[in-house]
Formats: sequence, structure tokens, C-alpha cells
Amino acid sequence: MKNKINTVLGLIQIILSVYWIYEMILLYYKYHYTDILFAFMYPNWVIFLNIILSIVNIYFGIKLMNRKISNKRSYLTMVILIIFGGMINILSVA
Repeated sequence: MKNKINTVLGLIQIILSVYWIYEMILLYYKYHYTDILFAFMYPNWVIFLNIILSIVNIYFGIKLMNRKISNKRSYLTMVILIIFGGMINILSVA
């Protein structure tokens, strides 16, 4: 039963990270290859850093699925990465 819970939680973590990578790639595409005017734009390094943080989060999701780390540690890492990414997003615009 615990193995199935880890698998489901790991999949949720991976799906959220893949969705965030998709959103960042789409935002980069809109910035550089469309004629949409934005009120403010994130710098490229912020977008790439968000993608790297999401890749790290995918790694921890895979480790959770393989039962290499605990649920608490994996989701604590995910929350820390989300907070870190959010702080960078806020500070880069200000």
C-alpha cells in the first residue's frame, strides 16, 4: 500500500513539474517569437532558472516513486523549490 502512495505522490510531483516547464517554455516562446506586447517581462535567466528548478523537482519525484526518499523530504524539497522560484520571480520584476 505504501508503494502505491509513493507512486501516486511521485506522479503528482512530476506532473506539476512538467506542467511548469511547459508554461515556462510557452512564455519564452511568446516573448521571443510572437508580437504580443507585455506590461512586464521576466528576464531569460529567470525562465531558465525556473526550468532547472522544475527538473530538480522531477528528479525528486522519481526518487520518491522508487522509494529512495520519504514523502516528507520530497514534498519539503518541492515546497522549498517553489518558494525559491517564487521569490526569484518577484525580485526580478521589482
